[in-house]
Amino acid sequence: MRRPSDVVRRRWAVGVVLVAAVLPAACADSTDTAAGSPVISAGATGAAGSPPAAAVARCTAADLTATLDTAPADDPGQRQLNVTFANRSTAGCSLYGHPGAQLRSATGDTWDLVRSTLVSPTRIVLAPGERAHATLAYLPTDPGDGTGNPVFAPVTLVLTPPDERDPLSVPWARGPVLRQDGATHPGTYISALEPGS
Repeated sequence: MRRPSDVVRRRWAVGVVLVAAVLPAACADSTDTAAGSPVISAGATGAAGSPPAAAVARCTAADLTATLDTAPADDPGQRQLNVTFANRSTAGCSLYGHPGAQLRSATGDTWDLVRSTLVSPTRIVLAPGERAHATLAYLPTDPGDGTGNPVFAPVTLVLTPPDERDPLSVPWARGPVLRQDGATHPGTYISALEPGS
């Protein structure tokens, strides 16, 4: 004859097994496990559900074209540009984080722009022809205004896709910029990439 305590022990053991079997499925992470962040298709409206980033190669400079598009000014003294990358290849590729951005003068002087934290990085999958953009904020200046402010006169913007070494170059035709390459919080910076243009 079974003692009541034996029955209680058996039921308790079965309950533990059932809970252990259910917990992993309930706690499964729906994000991209390779990157720890949701995957967003540039052609979508911000909804997840794109192919996992692990199955899509990272975008290289050879996969992309780069353009500068005017965006609304953030404040009266600061202007903004959308730095837009388009996938010109025949396969999908992914972008995550900040592009490298460097202003270059005609004499070869360079200024590596700081990275803004105003936009949280999101892993973006670009199908052929799709676009992603980063916002470049800058402070224009007039060398002849008599203020004596330091001036940087770029002629080229050099852009490097995230985690890549080979760059893309686009002409800079926005005029001189207030030089703040030694500032702690400069008014010229680049944001993380976002879907769309």
